[in-house]
Amino acid sequence: MKSSAAALLLFALNGSDPVEATEFQNSYLRFDLPAGWACDTEETEFVCDPPHVQGQPVSAVMILTAKVPGPGDGLADYKQFLESRAAALGQGAMIKAPANVQIGDAIWVDGTLKGSEIPSYRTRYLATVKNGIAILFTFSAHESVYSDLEGAAVLSVSTLKVLDDWKR
Repeated sequence: MKSSAAALLLFALNGSDPVEATEFQNSYLRFDLPAGWACDTEETEFVCDPPHVQGQPVSAVMILTAKVPGPGDGLADYKQFLESRAAALGQGAMIKAPANVQIGDAIWVDGTLKGSEIPSYRTRYLATVKNGIAILFTFSAHESVYSDLEGAAVLSVSTLKVLDDWKR
């Protein structure tokens, strides 16, 4: 954490000691993973879960994936996709309209939809294109626990860093 005020804010939001956060890093991205969360590779993506009993369903998940950008990969394209997806889902699906936000030294599209991945789950989407790579980071949680776990997403999102020397 860069300041004690930020550490205290994350402690309040996450309900755990921010010092316990661990760093997650792959070839293109790094971020702080909340205490107890673990990431595994599943085919072309990394899936991060909170502490839970093995074999039991989880109430939240972070997923990140990346690819070499194509013609439809740009911030405006990502915004349009989220707006179209919300419109297709109907009234009440848009929790937070997609907007460009600065995180570290990258501009990300950030928006939250309800029921876009799994019914009764809210999903926060963050997407960017930087250094020749398109990255999608999502945080999904069941509506009954979303506000309790949102601090975990705040911790991770606030520390997202696209690596300059990712492996091409």
